[in-house]
Amino acid sequence: MISPSETVVVVSKKKLSADPSTVSVQLKIKGHIVKGFVVRKGNGYFAYQNLCKHLPVTLDLNDNSFFTHDKSNLQCQMHGAVYEMETGLCIGGPCEGARLNRLQLIDEGAQLVVVFPEGLIEEEVSCDPTKGI
Repeated sequence: MISPSETVVVVSKKKLSADPSTVSVQLKIKGHIVKGFVVRKGNGYFAYQNLCKHLPVTLDLNDNSFFTHDKSNLQCQMHGAVYEMETGLCIGGPCEGARLNRLQLIDEGAQLVVVFPEGLIEEEVSCDPTKGI
């Protein structure tokens, strides 16, 4: 159930036909642009806030390039932090042990609904491994 304090973006699964693949999404919450992305790996779909846990930059530098060279993990294109696709856990780089902020993802068959909680804009970037969802 989506609460009134949450905002959603709908993504067609057709945009995620390759395996693995990503699609960037964004919306405005309380006057702030909040970016996220959906990643497909195999039959699984995962959504995260597009914000590195090392520094407040997008992982893809706004070009939808989220993967390591071998496409086995997600990687921040600025400083090289490497994250697991399925969990958002940083497994290498300057913020090892931290996690990307996971976004709720609702599978509705041909489309995915990405849920952005209102409080997301208030969260700070931190290399603290206890932060992140």
